[in-house]
Amino acid sequence: MYRPRYTPLSEPNHQQNPLPNCFKLLCWNLQKTDFSHFMHRSIEQLLDIAPPQLLALQEASTHASQTRFFDMPFAMAPNIQTGKRHFGVLTACEYSMTPHLQCLTHSRELGWSTHKTALITQHQLANGEVLIHANIHAINFVPNPVFQRELQHLYQHLAQHTGPLIVSGDFNTWNKTRLQTLHHLNDNLHLQQAEISNAGAIKTLFRHPLDYIFYRQLRLQEARAIHVREISDHNPLLARFCTL
Repeated sequence: MYRPRYTPLSEPNHQQNPLPNCFKLLCWNLQKTDFSHFMHRSIEQLLDIAPPQLLALQEASTHASQTRFFDMPFAMAPNIQTGKRHFGVLTACEYSMTPHLQCLTHSRELGWSTHKTALITQHQLANGEVLIHANIHAINFVPNPVFQRELQHLYQHLAQHTGPLIVSGDFNTWNKTRLQTLHHLNDNLHLQQAEISNAGAIKTLFRHPLDYIFYRQLRLQEARAIHVREISDHNPLLARFCTL
């Protein structure tokens, strides 16, 4: 049901400049919000923030004729395709970015019969290293063993990279078993959790946070959530990283 016919969608990114030594990542589940009427406003105006260099969006909505998203080149890995629109995870970057892999879940969510998806991209850093970024919207409405199997499958791809790594998104960790699975996989990759200064603003379900940013071989300068309840039921997470 609604399985996308071709993936991923992308806009050619001719920018070869590496990410600066310090850069900002914005991670946000848009709850399928149609942002076409916001296109005349930059994301920094919309959220009243300084411009981020890297966007990791979940439940983003776009269509084939749309060539810009927040005025940045992007790659999108849809998990749902309707007549005119695609929905899925979208990574945008004004600097060098190469789409590497889409991971559509093997299983479908109960009730909706839809897959979930993740997008892995490569980014050149100013110090010559390559950053791998995984933008994840983890599968929901499935038994815990299915959740574990799908997340393990994705993390197997990340285990092949030994350099800087960021894993961010909506992990749907709404029970202790799912959270334990996530922390175990992160420990195996030596990932640290970005501590959000105002953690109470993070979207929760059954008192468990759903949105996270994890990282390694980078220095976290700050991380916070931004209150924008009028747009989505998730608040975006903003983190500032610097190379080591």
